Amino acid sequence: MKSKKKKNWLSGAIVGLVGLACALVLSAVFYGAMAYQLLDGAAQPVQTVSQQEAGALLAISDAELLSEQTEQTEIEGTVCTVTTREYQTADGLRVQAISASPAAYIARLSQEKWTPQLITGFTIAGMDAVYSLRGEEGLLSCREGDWICMLIAAADEQTLYALGAGAYLN
Repeated sequence: MKSKKKKNWLSGAIVGLVGLACALVLSAVFYGAMAYQLLDGAAQPVQTVSQQEAGALLAISDAELLSEQTEQTEIEGTVCTVTTREYQTADGLRVQAISASPAAYIARLSQEKWTPQLITGFTIAGMDAVYSLRGEEGLLSCREGDWICMLIAAADEQTLYALGAGAYLN
């Protein structure tokens, strides 16, 4: 009887160790993918945005354009051209669509205390995007070369996902 208990304990320990090893490998792959996504444009894969589109402005489909403003702003010693379009969706949600150049504008995210989330799969107009939070607001941001675009709304991640998927450049 003693050897049967010892055998059961040993097989249980082996199964547990194999399960732990699998969980560690999957965690490493997941967090590696997150770190890769959060890197700046130097290590990111090339997107399919043409040079013509890189100067285009971000727009949101199925939403009413309320206002558009272009301004020059200085971020960490670099003058950036920023176009902010404000939209309202059919259900009343207000969304900011920001297009900016040069890429130094991305420093605004840390200045405004946005926290990147470890969730992948977000896009803006077909480009990979990073999802960030600040209080009740959500942000999608992406970078293509020296061009930045962002969507900001007081919305949950599913709503922002849909907004990003429905965004386009014009």
